[in-house]
Amino acid sequence: MSSIEKAIERLAKSNKAAASAETTPTHNFDEGTYQEKTAQPSAIQVQLDYETLSKIGYIVPDAGNKVLSEEYRIIKRPIIRNALGKGAAPITNGNLVSISSSLPSEGKTFTAFNLALSISTEMDSTVLLIDGDVLKCSMSKLLGIEKEKGLIDLLNDKQTSVRDVIIHTQIPRLKLMSAGTRSEKTTELLASKEMERLLDELSDRYKDRIIIFDAPPILATSEAGVLNQHMGQILLVVEAGQTPVDAIKDSLSRFDDEKAVGLVLNKSREGNGANYYGTYY
Repeated sequence: MSSIEKAIERLAKSNKAAASAETTPTHNFDEGTYQEKTAQPSAIQVQLDYETLSKIGYIVPDAGNKVLSEEYRIIKRPIIRNALGKGAAPITNGNLVSISSSLPSEGKTFTAFNLALSISTEMDSTVLLIDGDVLKCSMSKLLGIEKEKGLIDLLNDKQTSVRDVIIHTQIPRLKLMSAGTRSEKTTELLASKEMERLLDELSDRYKDRIIIFDAPPILATSEAGVLNQHMGQILLVVEAGQTPVDAIKDSLSRFDDEKAVGLVLNKSREGNGANYYGTYY
């Protein structure tokens, strides 16, 4: 087991999200609304392990990685502008952002979480990070929330409300949602009217919130294409020296022209042999 795998295992064990007293669900589909309230006594809480996350490269508060932090400031700026309608052209669902890759293990979860952490430092925006990779659940496992109800439960069970699956962290502007309970019909759920209603509600109700999906690899699953159809912005993670050019072209060809598409060059080594994450958008 590698040092990173050991760190992730330690992190998963240390994060035990605890929910307090149960409350009656408020999933009002008849009114076309998903009820979510700010932190209540019954809200699910998770304490992010800054020390362990920092050791495996995440830009948690006081991590001290100034180079990487600055890289994500560069990445997030156009995304925030597009999300808030301040970009060069209006983008439908601009505050719905998918972080994906062509193939597995290119660093999309790393990018999604670091981007969410960076956006959570903004004064005028909040961020909801959703584990949309419902088969692998990498983000949920990383943060130790894989046993919590999440996206699939919300789509599959009308008795489940957004408040039941929103996970609060010690970072006030950062909320999480796990992938949820495994289902044999994940593709159909992601393509359903319920998914459209959920995303419309989240996108319209919270104008200052940027909703980031850690999405599945585009060329590896059918879920990725279905999920990306709903997004206004898509960030494609490319692993330096590893991702085949044909795979990148194939992935880009699957996006609609009206999407705002960016790329992140991940695991790039430049200058003095330093390992950092080069980006362009």
